[in-house]
Amino acid sequence: LNPLDLIIQWMQDNCDEDDIIADLGCGEARLSQTVAQRVHSFDLVAQNENVVACDISKVPLEDGAVTVAIFCLSLMGTNVGDVIREANRSLQVTGQLIIAEVRSRL
Repeated sequence: LNPLDLIIQWMQDNCDEDDIIADLGCGEARLSQTVAQRVHSFDLVAQNENVVACDISKVPLEDGAVTVAIFCLSLMGTNVGDVIREANRSLQVTGQLIIAEVRSRL
């Protein structure tokens, strides 16, 4: 079971087309290529033109810029607290944080 498939289904069922998404640790940015919403895709290395290369503990987004922040199999660093705080900073007050992670990593 690929957790990204579950996230895509959740977004199709629960998100509006005008929602703005932050995909933190996006890999190849499959989410941005699959859903109708605007997706900001961030990863340490830009694997293609859809990805902004950056440390996901310091993303180039304004405070409260996104409706949904997603970590999908991307909380593997030693600075997990920093990246979750950064997601919180970039989320709107009523925004949602989605984490799909292997239990042994947490």
